[in-house]
Amino acid sequence: MQRMATFTPLRAGKSERASAGDELVRSQGDEFLLSSAERNLRTRPNGTYNFVRVQGNTRNDQHTYVSARSGHAGLAAGRPVLYAGTMRFDGGKLDWWSNYSGTYQPMAAFRQQAQLPDERFIPWQKLQMGGVGLQRGMFSDQRASVAPEKPQATRLQPPLPATGASSGDRGSGKAASAEPSQAAKPAAPSVSPPRAESAAPASSSIAPSVAPTSAAAAAKGR
Repeated sequence: MQRMATFTPLRAGKSERASAGDELVRSQGDEFLLSSAERNLRTRPNGTYNFVRVQGNTRNDQHTYVSARSGHAGLAAGRPVLYAGTMRFDGGKLDWWSNYSGTYQPMAAFRQQAQLPDERFIPWQKLQMGGVGLQRGMFSDQRASVAPEKPQATRLQPPLPATGASSGDRGSGKAASAEPSQAAKPAAPSVSPPRAESAAPASSSIAPSVAPTSAAAAAKGR
């Protein structure tokens, strides 16, 4: 691995504690988060910030710190600086970054050491010609916290109406009564009492003939 160059401050800057800024963490693509070790919180950067990328105890131990209030020397806190500049975010997405740093004045040729998307790099001279204010007092920090998603509350569905409920109750969405309806109860078998046998035979609707045949013949002889 090629040895990286480090930049020393060309002018005195205010020395601050190592936690003066938040660490820049890549989320995906051009999107980043700011991690605050003190508050144990991650936020989406939104605004213009100073940044420095510093060398740790080993070659692979590198970190980028940003702040809208602290200067580059304060962010570095005496650690070896691999790159320094300014950057602009819009809702966590990197808009542009530059090598603007009056303290370290890094050359654009070493911008790969910043480990930032090269297509977003704009030299500080071009930014100033475009009217972008790069003084620290003009920087802004308008980020918002990334709140964890709340679990969706499980909504209990009302019990289904009993089988014997009327259509009106079902349409109005009323909950069924705790006691089972009469229609839901099993019906008792219907037992008819035994029919009493009639003592006398049923009378016929057709009356029998009252006169015998012999009586009719005697009448004719008279």
